[in-house]
Amino acid sequence: MLALLITGALPTGIAMAEQPVAVDAPITDEAGVLGAGAAAAEDAVAELRSQTGIVLSTVFVPSFDGEEDDADWAELTATESELGAEEVLLAVATDAAEYEWWVGDESTLQPDAVRTLMSEDVEPAIVEGDWSGAVVALADGLQSTDVVDPAMPSWSSTRTAVVVVVLVGVLTAFYLVSRRGSPEDQESDATPARQR
Repeated sequence: MLALLITGALPTGIAMAEQPVAVDAPITDEAGVLGAGAAAAEDAVAELRSQTGIVLSTVFVPSFDGEEDDADWAELTATESELGAEEVLLAVATDAAEYEWWVGDESTLQPDAVRTLMSEDVEPAIVEGDWSGAVVALADGLQSTDVVDPAMPSWSSTRTAVVVVVLVGVLTAFYLVSRRGSPEDQESDATPARQR
């Protein structure tokens, strides 16, 4: 599991602290900052899931709760949301341009590659207030083979293989049962062999 806090630019103004929240959608915009950019962010997250099986959730809030350890905000949100061990969470505090990410324990993503993706592609968008662009950059970056641990099987291929094996087993069993119960087989079993 990986949960990190990064602080970007610090614009003037007082940030309203937010408690960790339970997210129930790919994009949760508690800060109300996405606007027309929400569609692009949602499309990028959906494409990421369809192409790789990676489930990415993103939550925008005005500020991370100052009463909690800041570095735990994303982890607490992941826990509140009951995110799976293979999922990814991006949390953004828009007033202070801070962000954290959380990656489940069973993720195939390489931590160093994720850090690089965050610092080089996601952080610049957050600092500039391009909230939708940050989500798109992360979703696009996670589709790269550079961020996947080559020693670990990809989620989509593993799950597909399991489904194929199960289906083949079910179809084979169904075929054998249907053959044994067919009228032709029953008649063949009931007819004694002819003597020559």
